[in-house]
Amino acid sequence: MKSIITCFIVLFNANLAFSQTYYTTTPQGYGQGATGGGNVAPVTVNTYTDFKAKIKLQTPQVILVSGTITIAAGQNISEVVTNKTIIGLPNARLVNNTQTQSGSGILNLKNGSNNVIIRNLIFEGPGAYDVDGRDNLTADGCTNLWVDHCEFQDGVDGNFDIKGNSDNVTVSWCKFTYLKPAVPGGPGGSNDHRFSNLVGSNDSQSPADGHYSITFQNCYWAEGCRERMPRARNAELHILNCYYNTDVSSSRALGLSGGINTLSCYVENSDFANIGTVYQGYGGTVTLEFDNCINSVSNIGSVTEPSYSYNVIPVSDVATYIPNTTCGAGATLQVTSAGVMSSSCENLGIENNVFSNIKYYPTIVEDVLNIKLSNISNAEVKYSIYSVNGKNLINESIKTDGAINNINLSHLTQGIYFVKLKIKENQKTFRILKK
Repeated sequence: MKSIITCFIVLFNANLAFSQTYYTTTPQGYGQGATGGGNVAPVTVNTYTDFKAKIKLQTPQVILVSGTITIAAGQNISEVVTNKTIIGLPNARLVNNTQTQSGSGILNLKNGSNNVIIRNLIFEGPGAYDVDGRDNLTADGCTNLWVDHCEFQDGVDGNFDIKGNSDNVTVSWCKFTYLKPAVPGGPGGSNDHRFSNLVGSNDSQSPADGHYSITFQNCYWAEGCRERMPRARNAELHILNCYYNTDVSSSRALGLSGGINTLSCYVENSDFANIGTVYQGYGGTVTLEFDNCINSVSNIGSVTEPSYSYNVIPVSDVATYIPNTTCGAGATLQVTSAGVMSSSCENLGIENNVFSNIKYYPTIVEDVLNIKLSNISNAEVKYSIYSVNGKNLINESIKTDGAINNINLSHLTQGIYFVKLKIKENQKTFRILKK
């Protein structure tokens, strides 16, 4: 019991750390287990040779990238990367100008990579050319990955692909764009291969548990993107507060297929402001739900929302906060020479006080959890209870008139559970321990 209580306290404190800001110290979503290099002293690199050498080290590293590192033809970085945090200093850029099949791409996280954090970097490719080349960033078997506040420009085959045995990934505050014209005539057959993000490279590919668990949070698919925002198979996707505004008239945002397993996609508070086709199906078993989105299409079945704790920006504010060139999606963080990160904007300007009068007790429950809400009028509040593996166990409404809601949990087994309260666009998640 002592070890369970200790685990609960750690998780509970971590939950309280999240706030409505442009910058967070830890990830939300499926990649929330990523810790990277931890608190080791950072090292700064400004050459390809030094950068690659530090990435290859077996020990945990916090690597600060300074200036522009241009990768010579045929020298892309393809390594098993573990326990690494890679952070771009202001205006740091990784560039590869090669459009051949073997020489393209910037960073490939090979199979066996684990616990990687990449933040505040610009990845610049030479422009789209269908030669079945490499992407600016590829997770080809990386688990526990957090990619945050990065900008991906002009990848040859794509901007950022997640495939192979990769799993448990969060992509947050990232911008995807094509600023250079696509080069026609590639042997792959597409004259305009501005295809941004792929999840799983074929219908039979999937990680060990059968589904790619990926969160796209506060991301921006911008000018030049034509397709794959993302294109996915065999996945469970959470697309949260994302903004789609591309100047390609024939663009396609979501391209989904079930693959040999199934695919579920929960799209929440996202704005499809300017996109040709919101959803294109490619067969197999797909469930797709749009929850409070702008310019979305019809749902295909129903998807259970994720059980992890996360913040939600009102969908009406997505077009303001996500593409903000000073603080929004892209390499917009402030980073000191010592690796200290921050945002020049203190917060999103969103006050979320709807649950300010919540009382819940005890946090270590024997049989009954008590929840009391006050000063919430003309709105239905629902609560859900999830197990630690994400299984939805209870869904009920809750009284908001100041009365105490007595929730009987006597039928649950001993362990940690997540309680999620939701009212309109606002939600709060807390953890309890069942004795």
